[in-house]
Amino acid sequence: MRDAPRLTPFGREQRPRIIQRLVDDPDVRAAAVEDAATSGRPLAAVMAHVRAYADEIVPRYSARLHHRVAYRTARRLATLLFRVRVGHVDERLARQVPADTSVVFVINHRSNIDYVLVAFLAAEHVALSFAVGEWARIWPLDALIRRLGAFFVRRDSKDRVYRKVLERYVHLAVEHGVTQAVFLEGGLSRDGRLRSPKYGLLSYLTRHMTRESPRDLVFVPVAINYDRVLEDRHLLRDLDPDATPRSMARTATTAAAWVAKNLRLYAFRQWHRFGYACVNFGPPLSLSGYLRERGVDLAPLDDASRFAETERLATVLMDEIAQVVPVTPVSLVCTALLSFPGETGSRAHIGSRVAALVEELGSVGAHLYTPRRDADYLVDVGLRMLTLRRLISRGEAGYRVVPAERRVVVYYANSIEHFFARRATPAAPAIWAQPRQQVDRAVVLVHGLARTSRSMSRLAQALERAGYAVFNWDYPSREFGVLPLIAALDGYVREAAALSRRVDFVTHSMGGLLARGVLSQGTLPRAGRLVMLAPPNHGARVASTASAYAWARGFYGQALDELRPDRATTLAERIGRPNCEFGVIAGTRGFHPLHPTSYLTSLHRSTGSHDGTVGLDETQLAGMTDFVTVTANHTFIMDHDDTIQQTLHFLEHGRFRHAAAPS
Repeated sequence: MRDAPRLTPFGREQRPRIIQRLVDDPDVRAAAVEDAATSGRPLAAVMAHVRAYADEIVPRYSARLHHRVAYRTARRLATLLFRVRVGHVDERLARQVPADTSVVFVINHRSNIDYVLVAFLAAEHVALSFAVGEWARIWPLDALIRRLGAFFVRRDSKDRVYRKVLERYVHLAVEHGVTQAVFLEGGLSRDGRLRSPKYGLLSYLTRHMTRESPRDLVFVPVAINYDRVLEDRHLLRDLDPDATPRSMARTATTAAAWVAKNLRLYAFRQWHRFGYACVNFGPPLSLSGYLRERGVDLAPLDDASRFAETERLATVLMDEIAQVVPVTPVSLVCTALLSFPGETGSRAHIGSRVAALVEELGSVGAHLYTPRRDADYLVDVGLRMLTLRRLISRGEAGYRVVPAERRVVVYYANSIEHFFARRATPAAPAIWAQPRQQVDRAVVLVHGLARTSRSMSRLAQALERAGYAVFNWDYPSREFGVLPLIAALDGYVREAAALSRRVDFVTHSMGGLLARGVLSQGTLPRAGRLVMLAPPNHGARVASTASAYAWARGFYGQALDELRPDRATTLAERIGRPNCEFGVIAGTRGFHPLHPTSYLTSLHRSTGSHDGTVGLDETQLAGMTDFVTVTANHTFIMDHDDTIQQTLHFLEHGRFRHAAAPS
């Protein structure tokens, strides 16, 4: 952070000129003319609104107020309330952010104190221009915020003229190198989890960008987490449909009583700070570099195409934020407590569980803040904070979550829930949408990464014609890692086993790893045979190539990284072998014009037969009963006639038909 560019918002002397520039902007004037024509209002009246909007949006930035007052106030307030820590700063942040770029800090939104915390940590090096919601437009707070460089946003405004003025102001700010700070979720998290990104401001920031734009736009992911969010109960109350709405007076009275209580505790030296507030800075993402990877320019795209690209970019940025969310003591201890039966555990058991969670977090690259670098002290800090707030109680059996406060404990565990994806169980529809009779033989179909059950439809029809009861599993392959998907498939298959005297499997691509994970345990009753179509049994080299691209990481999710064979411990290698007869069908058609990965593979793979995604050597697995190839591409191998015939033959006879070689 020390080498970050010293970019500042527009100076006060520039403000009238910027307002006039917005009023005279051709795009703004065109929007005003169109509005006047559709609404019937005089153009002069619409232009008066334009000037009022511009005056409302453009900040009244004061460098003296920012550096002499705001920074000191933010520092004192933040350090008074919390033990503030910068847990992680990506080493590329200083090296890969040239001075001639525009910088945008994209931040998760946990608390209204986020503004204070980020401003305090960044103010020594850069003045941040925040986009602030209308909640802060009250005197004298609004005047102070505008002099600190922030601008107000009417988030739900449908006024086309207003949105065009806002868009053009954001574009001007980017052109002038003003450092922006954007809460990508668009609002505070109500349940503690990361929210889906919003695209409005991001679209304004990027819509005029191309791969060759003279000023690059660099996004810096920033993630915040707290041992205590001051508004936690208020935020959770918003989720309660039965909660009685509170008036502004009631809210103000409650807040005043809370402040008075803490002042009284402080006066009697009984007050404690609210634990740790930790901020992590992730790797910068150059927009021009990202666009070059994608091979697109945003400026010339039509609205629909540009929105799709903005949505993809937002997903990538949100994933980068998620990866650097700080793991604080309270969030970790809450996660440990909720994992015990009865949500009760002794100090020793909690410490042991936290140690296991720490190891698991380390395996997925999470950034854990350990006070004093002492794991035992971390547990003590978390327990002390939760006990002081009466969220947990201590008895003879150990520490127990107070039932009435459970939702608050869950709120803090939710902040790091995404790191424990292996514990998540993807929602899958129940097998019996209607009552089914017992069948002799069933086949479970498992599609591959970034596909759906529809991709297996032709194969499913062929199996049904052959007399099999087909269960075509549909699962969110891009939202979870391999391990939680194995757990979900295990539950799904056991339902199928309860309806059948024998269960066979046919899988495509990554689906083969999921079936391996289920069948390697040897605990599935009535397991039959397994046919794997183009499985990455040793990972896929193309996953290593694709993982270098931010858009690919964002689109394919965690599974892309898990399929890389260049990792020290490849997940595909660690999953056991099926405890049943299994055969592999591999494709040999390396290029197909409708298969996107074929293009990437053609550029980077020079040797070895492959199907456009997976090499023949990557499909084979020790212990397989039989192996055969077909002249098919990876994406469409399950629709190939030879594939269907070979699959039926193996399920019936336990081997492929080799007498007549596939054409």
